[in-house]
Amino acid sequence: MNRRWHSVYLDEDACKGCTICVTTCPTEAIRVRDGKARIIEERCIDCGECIRRCPHHAKKARSDDPAMIAPADSAAAADSGLSALYELKIAIPAPSLYGQFPVKYSINEIHRALIDCGFDMVYPVAAATGGIAGASAAFLDRARYPDLPRPLISSSCPTIIKFIQIRFPSLIENIVPVIAPMELAARMARAEAKRLFPNRPKAGVFFISPCAGKITEAKSPLGDETSSVDGVFSMADFHLPMLAALQKAGEGDGAPQPLSLYPEDIAWSRAGGEAEDTGAEKGTATLAVDGMDQCVKILEAVEDGKLDSVDFLELMACASGCVGGPLTALTPALGKHIVSEREKELAARPEKTEQTLVVRRELLAEAAAITDVRSKADERSATARQEGTKTAEPASETARNAEAARARRLDCERCLRTERFPPRPALQLDSDYRRAVELMEKMEEIRAELPGLDCGCCGAPNCRALAEDIVKGLARKTDCVIILKEQYRKLLERRGGEDA
Repeated sequence: MNRRWHSVYLDEDACKGCTICVTTCPTEAIRVRDGKARIIEERCIDCGECIRRCPHHAKKARSDDPAMIAPADSAAAADSGLSALYELKIAIPAPSLYGQFPVKYSINEIHRALIDCGFDMVYPVAAATGGIAGASAAFLDRARYPDLPRPLISSSCPTIIKFIQIRFPSLIENIVPVIAPMELAARMARAEAKRLFPNRPKAGVFFISPCAGKITEAKSPLGDETSSVDGVFSMADFHLPMLAALQKAGEGDGAPQPLSLYPEDIAWSRAGGEAEDTGAEKGTATLAVDGMDQCVKILEAVEDGKLDSVDFLELMACASGCVGGPLTALTPALGKHIVSEREKELAARPEKTEQTLVVRRELLAEAAAITDVRSKADERSATARQEGTKTAEPASETARNAEAARARRLDCERCLRTERFPPRPALQLDSDYRRAVELMEKMEEIRAELPGLDCGCCGAPNCRALAEDIVKGLARKTDCVIILKEQYRKLLERRGGEDA
């Protein structure tokens, strides 16, 4: 997988160089040069804020060609040749999809609309959220894991993970090492497809995404070598075709029966839903925050040690949660309202509470077994390092290898990520500490000479960013229109004096 692949890109023909995206990017990853916006890839976290803000629609998200799921006998399939790649096309829609259509259309009917759009099978990501909640909840047991940093931070939003890697690398250890619901749903969907369609082994799993960040995660996974997702489509691209299918279909017209979804399953699409689900166990303190501005403030508080009493922190880059993603069709407030109404409908199911608790207890036990394997291995390694000897064998070399293999199997087949999140030093001035200090001092000197208006007319988001670009040799002081105007005024005064 390409670790530097990004979903967000610039349509230069549409770009007017207006700097709106420059001044609103949370990682200052955009500059305007030669009249066009430029994305600094190592800083980009695919939050999609530029997509949301650009009035000219010059910022876009790469997604897969819908021809991949077109009927084999259609013109689109014939032209692209992509449809023949898969014998079975499985849709795994994000829970936020249920907030994109009026409540009068049931979840069952929404799944039917996906079938009408070309998919052969639908397996909702909402069906996997319980597994992620159970795995995350296992790490919240302070008695079992007293040495884990607090608060533990959800790993469900890939944009937040990347933001922490870049700006708050000291908090990487706080991130729960659990896979995203999308990935677990893809694995579960494949297993279900093998059971239901044994004669169609070439199955393709396609995620319907509300944001650019999740598209990037599927193409360039975080904490895993590969993804079980074969393709990702924008939720906005499917909105009109699905709406047409919903309006055309009759009530219950051959609709596939949904899996047992509960309010807490689809609640993950809104802010606070994951925290409520993960913290359902008694005595767990959780906090949910949405929107990049608020997430920055909370992460600063965590870094300062002000939230140690919180067990679990849900951070969503998009306001209102995933229903407010940049690739959704409706406004965040409306999407959140629709999801809340659907939660009320699902809450009326009498079997909800008992079955959910049974599933949760099973998941907690399973996740605890996984983390026990890891913690015991880590303890042996730590003891060996302290004593300056080789790692103690649990019983024999064969037993140790078997235990390691079991841990890898549990990690891969269930809910844990197989790799740690590395820091991304995109904000470093230089890898050499002394050189970085010199550049910082020079940058502060230049910053003091700039007007401090943070107007963005220079093509950088603020005066500090311009000073940084100058010390890196990427910009000049005269890029600042105030300084340029002052130099021009002095030049005219000198010439006027010479003429006199």
